[in-house]
Formats: sequence, C-alpha cells, structure tokens
Amino acid sequence: MVVTVVGLGLIGGSMVRRLRGFMDAKIYGVDIDTETLRLAESDGVIDKGYIDGKSIVGESDLIILCLYPEKNVEFVRENAHLLKKDAVLTDVSGVKGYVLKGIEGYLPDGVEFIGGHPMAGRETGGYKSSTDTLFDGASYLITPAKDNSARAVSLVRSMAEYIGCRHVVTTSPEEHDAMIAYTSQLMHVVAVALCDNPLLERSASFSAGSLRDCTRVALINADMWSELFLENKDALCDRIDEFKESLDAIKLATKTGDREGLKNILARASERKQKWLSETVK
Repeated sequence: MVVTVVGLGLIGGSMVRRLRGFMDAKIYGVDIDTETLRLAESDGVIDKGYIDGKSIVGESDLIILCLYPEKNVEFVRENAHLLKKDAVLTDVSGVKGYVLKGIEGYLPDGVEFIGGHPMAGRETGGYKSSTDTLFDGASYLITPAKDNSARAVSLVRSMAEYIGCRHVVTTSPEEHDAMIAYTSQLMHVVAVALCDNPLLERSASFSAGSLRDCTRVALINADMWSELFLENKDALCDRIDEFKESLDAIKLATKTGDREGLKNILARASERKQKWLSETVK
C-alpha cells in the first residue's frame, strides 16, 4: 500500500503525522515547499517528499488531496492520466460540489474519487502548525457517489478512523455544502462582519468575553476563505439571507417595543441551543 498526501499544510501535515502504520503503508508527501518536505522527512512522518506529484502518483493506491479546492481540481486534471488502476482519490476540501464538477470526466476507468472533509482546524496554518492530535474526536464527512465501490468507501472510512476521527458521517455533496455554509462559512462571515466595525478598536475594556468568543474565527486566511465563499456562493448566500431575516426580526421587535415577540425569539433560540448541546455532548 502506498499513500500519498498532496499538500503538507495544517491538515495534510497533521494527516501524515497520524498515518504512520496505516495498513503498513509507505507514506509519501507532495509539496512545492522544499523546507516543508525536509521537515516532514526529518520528523519521520513521510518516507519521502516530492515537489512534483508526477513522480509518485502512478505508484499510489490512496491519494489524499489537501490543497485548496481549486488547486485540488488542477492537480487531478494534470495528473489523472498517470493514476494506476484501482487507485482511490479523496480530498479534504470545504466544498464538495465545486470539486466534483471540476474533476468530472477526468478520472480514467478504474480510478475512484470519494469526497472527504475532516471537521477540524486551528487558527494558524502550515506544516509547523500541524499536530498528531488535530483529528482526535472529530467528525469526518464523506460524500461517496452511487457508483463508488464498497472497497473504496471502506478504505477512506478506515483512513478517517485511523487518524483519530470519532464519527465518520456519510452525506451527499449537496447536503454537505448547504450545512457547511451554515456551520462554518456563515460563522466566519459573522465574525468578519463584527470585526469590520471601528468600535472593535475601542472595545478592549468593554467586553467580558463574549466579543472574543464571537470573533474567534475572524483571524482568517483571506486567500482560502474568499475562495471557499465563492465556490459555495449559492448555499452561503442562502444562509446569509436566513441570518438577515433573523436579525431583522430581532431589530423590528426591539424597535417597536414588542417585548413578548422579543422574548419568544430569544426563548426559541435558547431552546434550540440547549437541544443542540444535549445532542453534541453525547
């Protein structure tokens, strides 16, 4: 078994740190940064590093694409003709529909792609931020297609469990993108909007912690997140519209002095949050 991880940033670097011993595989890394490859080899988390995927993809049984979605698509398009029969490709992209559409028609017969997305991360990126505990207890989303083989699905699922993920959840690309627009992308939109206000500069002595909590993810990788927003723009714009409706309802109740209406909104939200907490702490 040969496993190749393409892109040794936070996610890819954390993956190779945990993949040692998986199916007794050789672990190879691909990255354009030679210093990253040197560090990964020195750390013993990869057997060898390559700056050009063409050197190794033809020998790989499992290829894990850990670049930005656009670069993942480019990598598949440029290297598809080199892939061996029965190879399995997966990714860690935060959008699924965009990637599937981008690689459609490029994979040769006998090669399978299964979308994946580990629900884990940190505020800082790059190989030096990677850790062997990043995925511990996390969920891992996979989006297999109807024509994916049980063998390929089992391989990706086993990989996700091996690196420490507690729940491997099967969903459709459409549901993935709709839900991630709410649970992840909208959260970054809200945090950025809160920080896109000059009042933030005067707020240090006026917050007991809620502002820090609500703006945690505003320390953002602008290149990556602008790409993710645009690649999932329809779902994200739907979530933003829903959020605006809620804000408008709160604003209207407040402006008109509708105490009962305001209490109902707050109570309903609190009840939903309590139910969510009881389900997520299991």
